Amino acid sequence: MARVPLGPLSSLTQARYVIHLSDGKRLVLFRLPTIEPNAKDSQTLARNDSNGWSYYVMEAECPHAGGPMQDSSVDIEDSAYIVSCPWHAYDFNVETGESSVGIKACTFPVDVSGESVVVEYTSEKLGDAVELVKLEAVSEQMKLKKSSASTTTTETSQEENAPIRYPDDNATVCEWCAHILNTSNPEHKIELTAHLFNLFTTREGTAEQMVIGNTSSVALPMLPPRDGVKDVNRSAVPRPGRGGTQKSRINMLHALANIEQWAIDLAVDICVRFAQFQTETTETQGLPRAFFHDWLKVANDEAKHFSLLRTRLEEMGSYFGALPVHHGLWESATATAHDLRARISIIALVHEARGLDVNPVTIDKFRKAGDGESVDTLEIIHNDEITHVTTGHRWLSWICSQEETDPVQVFRGNVQKYFRGPLREPFNTEARLQAGLDSRYYEDLVGYQGTAQPA
Repeated sequence: MARVPLGPLSSLTQARYVIHLSDGKRLVLFRLPTIEPNAKDSQTLARNDSNGWSYYVMEAECPHAGGPMQDSSVDIEDSAYIVSCPWHAYDFNVETGESSVGIKACTFPVDVSGESVVVEYTSEKLGDAVELVKLEAVSEQMKLKKSSASTTTTETSQEENAPIRYPDDNATVCEWCAHILNTSNPEHKIELTAHLFNLFTTREGTAEQMVIGNTSSVALPMLPPRDGVKDVNRSAVPRPGRGGTQKSRINMLHALANIEQWAIDLAVDICVRFAQFQTETTETQGLPRAFFHDWLKVANDEAKHFSLLRTRLEEMGSYFGALPVHHGLWESATATAHDLRARISIIALVHEARGLDVNPVTIDKFRKAGDGESVDTLEIIHNDEITHVTTGHRWLSWICSQEETDPVQVFRGNVQKYFRGPLREPFNTEARLQAGLDSRYYEDLVGYQGTAQPA
């Protein structure tokens, strides 16, 4: 067994790292707050516990279908950390690898009894000669704007320089979400979204969980306000072009940034608008807390994506707001505001899934243009969006399981009623399948044909 040093304890300050080893394998290191050990576990935990933090290492690919475990959600069950794969929600004890679904992930002992973090690992190829190639921090950080140099009016500059307003410590999830929806400053929206997700997850394993709340005490906007952009009809938005010129690539990134900003609001809106959802069963059931965790994680990802795209635009000499935008995504949210099943179907499983189809083509255009920085950003977004479609599929399937209905037929019925026109090929069948969508969901599927939204 090889002892592979990963670095000094003082330098490993993030929650997750991907470990690249010389035998070609990838592992994930989790740094998590220490849970008070049971007496029988005290000897084991002493080796991987230091200064209130515990360290765990497991294989980087989910043993079910290869999902990225570095993007997994983390929960506490029976005084142990459980990580759930973002693709299909397979859960694993991060120390033992055991799962409730009968399969087991490979985990590896970690020793932090000295000054560094050491993983004890056996390589099938290199035996004890395996070495660390790279330790890659998994970034959840937003790229926050440091100045308002790109703004064009004094009024906008004053808005951007205004202090951010946070809800009070006792605010419910619904009150937070409504506040974010009513926040027009995009930089404030990014920070508030990241803060809410961190607050929710930090308090989730404690006796002071955030109260979900309801919509009775909040005001939701008909259309979330926007600072610094010109909102026009969809047909008036400039065509992005083929990506051969920098102007064309800026147009593409600007259009994507607009989508990501609306995606923040869509993920936040689903939490507050459907907070009191009840299944249509003999014994009605509300949404579990995991629902709110999952969608707040999506919102946090979308905020990260917007910050990355906005930063990239500025690096290319432009800024978000330089071009007109449209709010077509919010129109779909409005049309499905009465039904959670319809909302998930149209937003997560049509619009987000369409992103899986077109993202690789877009990335290839930037790669051919030699724009490696944009390629890196777009690949982060694409990988995250597979998990977002997975989230939609998971919760539509959960509702249908409770109500004893077929999620495929529920989805197709909602598309036929709330989405205009056909779902267009080509489909990224591999990425869709990774997210849980087999061809039964989308093949030969056409929405309504009229010019007006059906009632």
